[in-house]
Amino acid sequence: MARMHTRKRGRSGSKRIEVRERPSWIQYSDDEIKEMIVKMRKQGMTKSMIGIRLRDQYAIPGTRPVLHMKLGQVLKENNLESDVPEDLQALIERYKRAMKHLSLNKHDMNNKRKAQLIMSKMLRLIRYYKRTSRLPQDWSLERVLQ
Repeated sequence: MARMHTRKRGRSGSKRIEVRERPSWIQYSDDEIKEMIVKMRKQGMTKSMIGIRLRDQYAIPGTRPVLHMKLGQVLKENNLESDVPEDLQALIERYKRAMKHLSLNKHDMNNKRKAQLIMSKMLRLIRYYKRTSRLPQDWSLERVLQ
């Protein structure tokens, strides 16, 4: 599949092995894993960072085969789900960095174009999340960018 704002193709990558049942090497109970997830989220980690840490440090390949629920569902049960989706939050941070750079370097036209493309991606995601009720209809990007 092609990328959004270029004519280049996407990167090929490895696929995660589909694990349907709980692996035998996991030493933690379901409650311990849920406590780890909640603790990491309270430390300020995002869902992807939590998943990477569970995989790398605790040898838990994924929460779905172990807990029979997604990581986001565990966070939702404990009222720790973020208001803004993670991919949109990352784009907002990128846009803020680009605008900070542009305020210092006013003639950087390449970065100005990149900021426009980032804004386009953000607006597209916002429309999608409002349509799927992930964001409220009155949610505004201007409040977040200030």
